[in-house]
Amino acid sequence: MVEKTSSNSTATMPSPVPGKGKRLLAQVAFLAALMAFLGWSWTGTEMNLSELANSGPRLSNFLSRMFPPDLTWTPTEARPFVPPLRLAGETVAVTLQISLLGTFLGTLAAFGLGFLAAENLTPRWVHHSVKTFLALLRSIPVLVLALLFVAAVGLGPFPGVLAIAIHSIGMLGKLFAEQCESAEWGVWEALDSAGAGWLQKIRFAIWPQVAPQFASLILFRIDMNIRDSAVLGFVGVGGLGLWIENYRRAFDYQSVATMVIVTMLVVLAVEQTSIQIRRRLR
Repeated sequence: MVEKTSSNSTATMPSPVPGKGKRLLAQVAFLAALMAFLGWSWTGTEMNLSELANSGPRLSNFLSRMFPPDLTWTPTEARPFVPPLRLAGETVAVTLQISLLGTFLGTLAAFGLGFLAAENLTPRWVHHSVKTFLALLRSIPVLVLALLFVAAVGLGPFPGVLAIAIHSIGMLGKLFAEQCESAEWGVWEALDSAGAGWLQKIRFAIWPQVAPQFASLILFRIDMNIRDSAVLGFVGVGGLGLWIENYRRAFDYQSVATMVIVTMLVVLAVEQTSIQIRRRLR
């Protein structure tokens, strides 16, 4: 009787969860690989916390040359350069024009490519080719694109618009495709069974689901492109970045500080506007 009870208790003991040990081993391996990559990155980037701790005097010396920011309107004999406040309106306008027009052109191209790159909307050879093309576009840094177009069409805002547009195509096309791939499939199947064409299914099954997300992504991209267009001035594109670089080369750090502050205010204003618009789209 005792042996039977012991046998029954042994038989009812829970068995180990299948795959639990493998999952634990995979998690440990992932953490080990992550720590190894972080250590490799720390060594390769020559991280030096003691050097950072001792950088206070050099940093304060640099900032002291930027303070106070130049808030004058007319040049003086001591500072014959064009005062930044006089240029602020013009440079801000150029920066906004570059980012808005570049985003618009990039969105037009990315709109169609995003649907073609979605795995659930096109054959494999189509979406694979389009995704590869989009990846190649966004793999080129926007500064390199700007340098390329400066060499092709000359200095000014025009190469900045082209650089922003090309980079926006690669990024927005990828994000648009991901939104299409996450859309619900029921309406598409219903329209397909009714004999609707591909464009009709896009219009009535996919577009109503992804339109708010598309608008939010475009607003987010405008926000990013304003920052990028300000930086493009360092390679000859007009706008805020161009005058920041001009003042820096002239060692007019107080004017540099003014233009940096103007850039920050523009970015903050655009970001707050974008947030308000995205809230209304929800």
